[in-house]
Amino acid sequence: MTVTVEADATADQTVDERLLIVSADAHVGPRLVEDLRPYCERRLFDEFDAFAAKIGPIPTDPDEIVAAMRKRGVGRELTAAMAWNQRSEGHYDPAARVRDMDADGVAAEVLFHGSQNFVPLPFDADNLFGNIQRASSTDYELLAAGRRIYNRWLADFCNSAPGRFVGLAQLPIWDVEASIEEAAWAASAGLGGINFPAADAPGMPPLDDEAFERFYALCSDQDLPLTTHISAAPPTHRYWRSPYGGAIGLVDAGWWCRRSLTILTLMGAFERHRNLKVVLTEHPGAWLVDAVEELDSIYDYMQSGPLRASLPRRPGEYIGEHVWIGASFQSRPEAEDAVARGYSGRLMWGSDYPHAEGTWCYQEGEGGVRMTHVAIANTYHDLPLTEVRGMLGGNAVDCYSRLDAGGLRDVAERIGAPRPREVLVAGLEPEQEFPNRRTSMAFRTHGHWA
Repeated sequence: MTVTVEADATADQTVDERLLIVSADAHVGPRLVEDLRPYCERRLFDEFDAFAAKIGPIPTDPDEIVAAMRKRGVGRELTAAMAWNQRSEGHYDPAARVRDMDADGVAAEVLFHGSQNFVPLPFDADNLFGNIQRASSTDYELLAAGRRIYNRWLADFCNSAPGRFVGLAQLPIWDVEASIEEAAWAASAGLGGINFPAADAPGMPPLDDEAFERFYALCSDQDLPLTTHISAAPPTHRYWRSPYGGAIGLVDAGWWCRRSLTILTLMGAFERHRNLKVVLTEHPGAWLVDAVEELDSIYDYMQSGPLRASLPRRPGEYIGEHVWIGASFQSRPEAEDAVARGYSGRLMWGSDYPHAEGTWCYQEGEGGVRMTHVAIANTYHDLPLTEVRGMLGGNAVDCYSRLDAGGLRDVAERIGAPRPREVLVAGLEPEQEFPNRRTSMAFRTHGHWA
């Protein structure tokens, strides 16, 4: 595939300049009553309070969190790691969040909802990264109101630290006209992208529905990347409660993400909307080149017909210009493959803060080596510095226009982000143990998940 890098944000950095680190995958979990209720329309207070009462108290004590997760069938080790990372108020408090970022040397974050703190979106207890699967209400007016509440809170959260957050708006995607209106508001409020469900999520019109053309045009004009997080797609309900349901879900989640890429490319969305951007986040594995080669092969096979008429270039050319991959907790094999096969310019590292499978680990005090730095060393040591700088931050700056390279380089200097010689070395290990080292996926040695 041919990869286009339009403006390398780190091209002129010196060898020893601090790393500009942007996490393309991070999460927030605003509290229902304390954080989100103030953004609720007065006419919906009764409905909001009824929803909050139905959800009940959210566990915050580590022992309560462990007990709640064990009831859901989550493994003991993962449960303990999730509880450990609940100790920070950075899930919902922007000042605490910035402190956590500064300690990790992270200059900016792209923000999704869902921080593993059990707090749902208003009126939608089962929303996961923008989908409407198993919505807790059939009242679509309330579901839309819940997204407006969250988006307005998110805008204020992001604006509390200008330049350091890219907030992803959640939309009432079952209503394209309402989604256009909300996306326009999001752009005007400073949010930097759309948390876009995967194709054919329940209630969602087909991606090639004529109504979506105005939506794509708006997102292209306003430079709002359509950002799909893994699991933002229909799970396999028929098998969900089986012992193997989780494994089936992991396979399906990646497939649904790739399906959006396939449909948008083949339907000519990138041909018609020249600044439309798509990001697929937390989709592990070195799969991109193989997926592109399959699409190109299909295109070459179909020598004539309507596909060629509407798509003058091979799919890989569009993907190399319009698509990025949020490479959450990127592993060493994934980084090596990207460098060897020439697509590192489309990958964006992510910490997955504050998820237990990510690189961030709650630490008391300011001293000591950070687990994020150990993960970065493990993944990127001895790889070409220019490409490492791109994957760690430069590519995200190129993708998300709300990020400013110059301003973030100043942030990196101010917060003391690590220099290449400090972390891009083999064998960086701390003296202390990280409680969630074993659950972090940054230390995978082969394959997508292991």
